[in-house]
Amino acid sequence: MKILIPTDGSAYSENAAKVAAEIAQRHDYHLIVLHVVDDKGFKRKSWRKDGAEHLIEKIQEVLIENGCEEKRIEGIIKDGNAPEKIVEVAREKGADRIIIGTQGKTGIKMIMGSVTEKVLQMSEILVLVVPPNYKE
Repeated sequence: MKILIPTDGSAYSENAAKVAAEIAQRHDYHLIVLHVVDDKGFKRKSWRKDGAEHLIEKIQEVLIENGCEEKRIEGIIKDGNAPEKIVEVAREKGADRIIIGTQGKTGIKMIMGSVTEKVLQMSEILVLVVPPNYKE
């Protein structure tokens, strides 16, 4: 099973990684940790790349701490629109599932649209959304 885990560096992403680790260990797995740098038309600066690499490593550590093998974890950084890139990478990598955390935004923040909501609308594969108050 190939599982894509998008990360923005939040605790919600860490929760999603823990759920992914639990599911992965029940299967022959390959985990793909993705961070999308919203380039807003600017070239990626070296500090943005370093920050993105740090976010990927943070989630990889969570996966390893939760029983996953390092050799089964791949990290990817992409530039662009987060929902579009998440769906694109899932398709390119042949992911079976996207496991993504959500902040549970309400009100005006929800109206503006969340990355998770857009991924749900665009994805052709199963998306598992981990709620903000999820406890193991």
